[in-house]
Amino acid sequence: MFKTIITIMTTVIGVLFSIQNFDHVPVYIISGKAVNIRLIFVIAISGVVGYLIRHFYGIAREERLKKQIQHLLRIKNTERNRGKKVSNSKKALWVNEVEEDEF
Repeated sequence: MFKTIITIMTTVIGVLFSIQNFDHVPVYIISGKAVNIRLIFVIAISGVVGYLIRHFYGIAREERLKKQIQHLLRIKNTERNRGKKVSNSKKALWVNEVEEDEF
């Protein structure tokens, strides 16, 4: 019942937002001529493009972090096999790299 009410409310808010932003706006794409597009489409396209950019940036970042983890695990395993402890400088270097990527 709660999910149904939330779905109905979200749909009503979405429809009201669409109706309010149904006007045409001039958009200047690469050429100098203006193209009239409905504002709701401009908002939707901007949102989708922003989401996709953030999504692909996140995938690239995740792959880079996976490689760093695999590299550290290899170092840890080789040093464990030799009977040494993992040096703190290598841990600190990796932590600094990870902290620089966060924002």
